[in-house]
Amino acid sequence: MEQRLSPVAPFLPLAAEKYDPRNIEQITRALRLYFNQLDLTNQATLSELFYLLDAKYGSFYDTTDQFAAVANTAYAVTFNSTDTTATSGVYIGSPTSRIYVPKTNVYNIQFSTQLLSNAGGTHTVWIWFRRNGTNLPDSTTKVTVEGNNTAVVAAWNYVLSMNAGDYVELMWESDDTNVFLHHDPATAVHPAIPSVILTVTKFNT
Repeated sequence: MEQRLSPVAPFLPLAAEKYDPRNIEQITRALRLYFNQLDLTNQATLSELFYLLDAKYGSFYDTTDQFAAVANTAYAVTFNSTDTTATSGVYIGSPTSRIYVPKTNVYNIQFSTQLLSNAGGTHTVWIWFRRNGTNLPDSTTKVTVEGNNTAVVAAWNYVLSMNAGDYVELMWESDDTNVFLHHDPATAVHPAIPSVILTVTKFNT
């Protein structure tokens, strides 16, 4: 962690009994250096404060299984939980697949989802992003799940320019309704597994 040194008040020489320009210059130079250090410290502190006040980010997840009712059909991933300790400004809208941003900026959107197959064979799932209801070009990735009771985690990120009030959705499609987004409850050993986790972070621009 970076540590900032606080300015220390300078040791000023005693004033000369008689007027001495060199003595005055020495005192002035020490004060000038000290006040310059104060200015730099205050500017850095204000920059950090403005950054914190302007921070926009969010962390969301879902604690249910999510199914595709019909194969080869687009479905929006939904969220039912917000990590309030890691969220500021960004929020879940209605329907709960929509994640809204409050400020025009560039955002880093990251997600992970656990896919589970409850049937044999090889199945394909496609995952992509939408902004304001429109598919984002070239944002799809294909994931293959093989075998019965096989779990696969799909996870990646997308950097997206968004305007204030825009929303983003995570979409998915499966060629088989036996593949779904799987949630698993907590055990005595490990925490629960959300069916999906999504985070949004604003770049500092």
